[in-house]
Amino acid sequence: MQNVRLPYIDNAKAVIITLAINLGVVFYFNYPLGITFSGILWDTFFCVIITTIINICIVYFYLKKMRTQGAMPANVPESRLMQLLPKNPFLLGIVYIIVFSAITISTNALITTFFALQNMSFLPWLFYKLIYATLVSIKIIEYSIFRYVQPDWAKIDQKEYIAVINKPIKNPLPKISVYKEMYAAVMGNIALNIVLGSFLGGIKVENDGSVVIYPSTVEAIPITGLILGLIVAVLVVNGVINSIKKNIIHAPPEMLNGAERNRWLTWLPKRKATLMSLVSFCLMLFSAVSLWGIMMIFGIQIMNFFQFIIYITIYASIICKIITYIMIKRCTQSDYIEYVLIQKEYK
Repeated sequence: MQNVRLPYIDNAKAVIITLAINLGVVFYFNYPLGITFSGILWDTFFCVIITTIINICIVYFYLKKMRTQGAMPANVPESRLMQLLPKNPFLLGIVYIIVFSAITISTNALITTFFALQNMSFLPWLFYKLIYATLVSIKIIEYSIFRYVQPDWAKIDQKEYIAVINKPIKNPLPKISVYKEMYAAVMGNIALNIVLGSFLGGIKVENDGSVVIYPSTVEAIPITGLILGLIVAVLVVNGVINSIKKNIIHAPPEMLNGAERNRWLTWLPKRKATLMSLVSFCLMLFSAVSLWGIMMIFGIQIMNFFQFIIYITIYASIICKIITYIMIKRCTQSDYIEYVLIQKEYK
């Protein structure tokens, strides 16, 4: 499944601003004692309010300026549901606060209860807040932009519209969906860990009926990181490259004009095998250290089988999106597009 890539504005500044404010709240209210379960739920609610207000204001005024200049994107996916939402940023903010509060509070309550983290000391709570506040900010920005690029708000007169559609469209290639790859990576990792646990005699049933496998202990979780990192890298890199190549080959030449050439990305290899090997090596090391480090920060020494599944699923869903973003950015650089087109000519 593929979703049309939206012409997002640069949202890094908005995320950094909201993150800085939310982390400031953590230091002001929770240093050095940490937080209780009820405190987590209240903090989540206020985090969503702060994040929604800041992000909608940034997106609304930026896109309003673009609309005034006749610079709104012409080709965007229309959504009837999004067009039912208020155009007024204040009313839209209320809707987003209600929706995102319900989702985020429920998610945080489930995660902290499931992993017995209802009460956290300062450092684990700071780390947890850093993760969830970033994710909430990114999603609110995305949905705010999605609302304000809809034609019922972004509509401009015919003269300006003609001027806009004649401009090169940035990032015309589709946004790749990696849910299939993520699911396959998680299932493959679980299967391999069960086999590994059986082989090492590391599967046992606790007195409470919970099942524990060897790689779910803090000492052995790096094994899971190595396995998961390899599977994710192979599946995601392969899937993204194949989709991007297909779209480059079939895209009209004018849609590929203006592709960027970022020196921070062009150093990455263009050949699939080389790129996949590099990403696999880096992600295996990163995952081994990260999965171990997270368990250490939160003081989790051992997980039962169900906690283990949820843990690696959450991690895989986040890391898959990050790797996908990096791979899409790499494969939409001008040098890579030239490489693909040259390969096509020789075939």
